Amino acid sequence: MVDLAREAFETNNFDLAAEIYDRTIREHGPSADLYLGLADSYARAGNFRRAIDTYSKAFRYGKIVPDKLKHLVTALIKTVAMELPAKLALNKNLIFTCLICRNLFEEPVTIRCGHSFCRNCILRDENETCRNCGTIIDQSCRASRVKCNVLLTTVIGKWFPSECRAARLRTEANAVFEKQKFDTAIELYNEAIKLAPRDHILLSNRSHAYAALDKYKEALEDAEKVVMLRPDWPKGYFRKGTALYGLGHYEEAVVALLQCLALDTSVSTAKLLLSKTLHKILSSLPPDDPKTVDLQKHLNPSLFDRLIQLNFNPGLLLPQISTGTVDQLKQIIGNTVSTAANFIDGLDADSKPDFQQVQASASIGENEFDRKSEKIPCSSTPCSWTSSATGVLNVHPAKYRSRSPVDITGGSTNRISDGAHCSVDATNTQVVGSSQIKENPTVDSSLVSKEDFECSLCYRLLYQPVTTPCGHTFCCQCLYRCLDYCTDCPLCKSSLVEYLAERRQTVTQSVEGILKTYFPEAYAERRKIHEEEMVELASMGVDKQHEIPIFVCTLAFPKVPCPLHIFEPRYRLMVRQCMESGTRQFGMCICIGENEEDFSEHGCMLEIRDMRYFPDGRSLVDCIGGRRFRVLSKGKRDGYNTAKVEFVTDNPVQENEIQEMTSLLNKVYDMCKNWIDSLPSSQKQRIFNHFGDCPGHESDELTAPSGPMWLWWMIAVLPVDPRIQLAMLSMSRLKERLLRLSKIIGFLNSKKL
Repeated sequence: MVDLAREAFETNNFDLAAEIYDRTIREHGPSADLYLGLADSYARAGNFRRAIDTYSKAFRYGKIVPDKLKHLVTALIKTVAMELPAKLALNKNLIFTCLICRNLFEEPVTIRCGHSFCRNCILRDENETCRNCGTIIDQSCRASRVKCNVLLTTVIGKWFPSECRAARLRTEANAVFEKQKFDTAIELYNEAIKLAPRDHILLSNRSHAYAALDKYKEALEDAEKVVMLRPDWPKGYFRKGTALYGLGHYEEAVVALLQCLALDTSVSTAKLLLSKTLHKILSSLPPDDPKTVDLQKHLNPSLFDRLIQLNFNPGLLLPQISTGTVDQLKQIIGNTVSTAANFIDGLDADSKPDFQQVQASASIGENEFDRKSEKIPCSSTPCSWTSSATGVLNVHPAKYRSRSPVDITGGSTNRISDGAHCSVDATNTQVVGSSQIKENPTVDSSLVSKEDFECSLCYRLLYQPVTTPCGHTFCCQCLYRCLDYCTDCPLCKSSLVEYLAERRQTVTQSVEGILKTYFPEAYAERRKIHEEEMVELASMGVDKQHEIPIFVCTLAFPKVPCPLHIFEPRYRLMVRQCMESGTRQFGMCICIGENEEDFSEHGCMLEIRDMRYFPDGRSLVDCIGGRRFRVLSKGKRDGYNTAKVEFVTDNPVQENEIQEMTSLLNKVYDMCKNWIDSLPSSQKQRIFNHFGDCPGHESDELTAPSGPMWLWWMIAVLPVDPRIQLAMLSMSRLKERLLRLSKIIGFLNSKKL
């Protein structure tokens, strides 16, 4: 029976596994292993009330090590974890903020998707995807050779000097901490906090240092400030959980650790500590008076008790970070997910939240939950949880009198004479440390200069800024025009061969955010100029006043494939402009003189169907012929030829000519088919590989603007002088073109004889 239960568990059939374990216990008697298997099954099935009750029984029948609670931890994390869309909703683009540490950029590195992070954060981060957009992070982005974003580094150093000095002190303190000189590290953190009092990283690190010295009360104070400053940062909840664990407040530590894991399920240290904390709770001795404890639990349920009753509904853990309208119960790990979203929504691009605003939001959410759930709000009576005789977690009122239930909403607590923390209403609260916390300094307008954001290639304000692996930022168009000629960085001459091979054109979001925030009018004007350039490119050939780009290379024909190998810088630019403008078309002519400017007066439009790039920037372009044109005047742009043209169509066939033309079409078509069939098989195969199979008859052959497709296909494959083909391309009478083709076929057939 036990083997069947384990097999059902391994196949994720947890309800069946629980049923088998339960039947085995009734038939063969209880044991620690059986209760543990039953509890694991309940937990993985999402029935946490029964699971915790059963885990408590397992502890009474044998010794259970923390590692045995791994299935409970896994199930809890799966239940409280935020969905990916909700996580991405929290990661709104804060232009100076790293979305891993949630702090001001330090040595910012821009990765392939265009988002930026601190160098150390991206190197240490275990996630394989971008925290902002979910794009897979290339391993090369984690390599130490990736250079810092020069522009962001310069701007941050210029605009936020105090924060940068604090960051240097933090680095020094971290080095001292690594040497286990915790008191010295705390002194350095104190100096840094004076420079940047709202830096949650500094407070987090100081909390860690206090915890290393077993000063858990001080560690908890700093951790709670971190949570209030950055309720969207998982590490703040981990620091809080660590401090609570050190103080012996295990049930509150569980809540804090679940809040951490709700925001980031990959924090392995939080998972390990959660296992230990749950072990402490479940292994506690039962209370002396279970009935009294049960009554108090019913009248004054703690958050942890409510979490158990609601199967650890995420809406209760993170109430201030919800991003949509959900059931009222879910709105209140439901109070930490909505804290972060509301917190982010209230942020300006260069500011951090006010403690009291966060506290007020937290309290409102908690009160709303209490009204909707018709439960009595948590009082300040200290409480703790242990396992009762029935296995359900109960309260020990006398065990931890120095501590009240934790306010997981990020709300503040007031110190009282005996050292207890009491949750208080936001309207009557002054947040811990708020008198010492100053507003994050705004950017001095005298430091903001548009010249810092000029492209070093076009000397205009950056537009669609992209950052190279060497850390330099340019306009996207400017950079790729340079790379058409040379694959080195225009500034430092570092090789950009790999960058070019990736065809990376993602905009650097932080730089674009700065431009839109601090130079809105200049950026709007720059966008207008770019759009006008695109409109000009998109208007090619709409009338005789608009030029079209001309590729001087070979003859192209309507509806006939024309594959091209693009390698010259000017034509790489031309094709890219055609793609960016959306026209996907250009003209094709042949050279008829000594200079390329002497191109033919007739040509054919080519439409780009597909492009395939080589690593060095060359490309294979799959094109097909379109309309024919006649050149009216010639010009130049960006190194390639242009022309004003008028489009050519065949003269309409008169009604009295239809019968004659139909007969002529059939006759010439048969001549062409016979000639093709007479070719050697190897020659035919080469023709078919390049131009495709010979088209058949069409229903609109006499009315099509350029005549039948098979006619142009035959002209394209004929082994004749290009000048003869060009003459046929310029003809505007279908009958004339058919007669010319029949003469050529007759001549070719006579040569075979």
